[in-house]
Order: sequence, then C-alpha cells, then structure tokens
Amino acid sequence: MNRPKSVFAQVVADSRYNLWGFPLALVSFVLVVVGLAAGAGTAVVGAGLFLAAGTLHAARGLAHVERIRLADLHGRPVVRRPYRSPAPGAGPLRRALGALACRQSWLDALHAAVGLPVAVVGFCVTVTWWAGAAAGLLHPLWGWSLYTVPGYTDLGTYVVPDNPVVATTVIHMAAGALFALSLPMVVRGCAHARSTVGRALLLAPEDAGVRVYTARPGGVPDEGARRHAPPHAAPPAGQRVPSGV
Repeated sequence: MNRPKSVFAQVVADSRYNLWGFPLALVSFVLVVVGLAAGAGTAVVGAGLFLAAGTLHAARGLAHVERIRLADLHGRPVVRRPYRSPAPGAGPLRRALGALACRQSWLDALHAAVGLPVAVVGFCVTVTWWAGAAAGLLHPLWGWSLYTVPGYTDLGTYVVPDNPVVATTVIHMAAGALFALSLPMVVRGCAHARSTVGRALLLAPEDAGVRVYTARPGGVPDEGARRHAPPHAAPPAGQRVPSGV
C-alpha cells in the first residue's frame, strides 16, 4: 500500500511535474504537429505515410515519458491502454505503417497537440507562486538595498513615511506568506489540470491493487501475469488484464 506523501513532498512532486511539463510539452507539440502536417502534405507521393507513421511512433515514446511522470506524480504505477500490434504474418509494409491504424497512437498524438496550453499555464503559475513566496519571505535579506537607489520609493513610503523600510518589509513578508500558504493548493491544481489530460488520453482506468497492466482483446491474461497478480486485484474479463510487469 502506498503511503500518502507529506505536504512538502507533494508540493515538490507537483512543482516538478509542472515545471518539466512545459519543455516536454513544447517539444512534443512541435515534433508531432510538424511531423503530421508534413506527412499529410506529402501523403500523395507515398513518403508522407511513412513520415506520419514515424511521427506516431515518436508520439508513443513521448507518451511513455508522460506516463512515467504521472506515476511519479501520484506515487504509484499507472495503467495504460494497449497498442495495436501487426497481425501475425503481416508484411514489412503493413508493419511499417501499422501505427496509422492504432487508435492509441493517435490519442498519444492528440495529447501532444492539446497539452501545450495547459502546460504553459501550469509552468507560469508555478514559477510565479514560488517566486512570490521566496521574494516575499526573504525580503529582509535584499529589500533594504533598494533604498540605496536615489529617489526610490515603495508602498511603505506612503504607509509609514517615518520608517518606510520596516513597513515595506512587513508588507512584502505578508504577501510572501500568502503565496507560501496557498502554494500547495495552487501547484496541486495546476498539476491536476495537466494530469487529467494525460489520464484521459494515455491511461486506462486505474486499479491500485495491480502494478502496471494493459487492456488486451478478449480479456484473457497470460499465465505469468496471473501468478504474480494479487488475488483481490484480478480484473474482470473483457476489461483489462495484467501485462506481466
């Protein structure tokens, strides 16, 4: 059974997920959108089909990275849907273009395309809240230096004209405390918004009693997976089955 994370550990996990989400989402968006657009534009000559299939394979790899990040965020293994495998005896051409007929591969590509706006918002909000908390709480270490600038005025100058440095310090520290107190809720909300997109497009329904397993046509698990899966976590037939991980 997974132990619940402490508040600090959860904030670190949520922040890490939000901050890394932006560069990964940017790379995924550019690679997948450009690759599929180029594939569609050159499909008439045949080469575009191979380019599109290669892009979908790249989307699979990027989706796997996102599943690892989701497992780290939630502190437990995740559950994914299966990828369509080429039929036995399929020729080289069908194997090379098999990703084009795989529904999950297209969902991986959709995740790369729609995840960027959510990742950008999560990144910006997380950076803003961490910066606001750090700058406010640490204001006594650096705020005084601003008053060495000739003509500098701050909010404290109007609140307590006789001692603006102290007044400004108190105001900034109070604002920093508000940022710090709301930080867990804010970064958790951003991580939840981003992870909801990933769970909807990349994962199957979760079962905490099993490690990582996938849906398989027919719902019949292999013998090795059946031996290692906990008795209470055996999935109903026709839903999802252990992959033997």
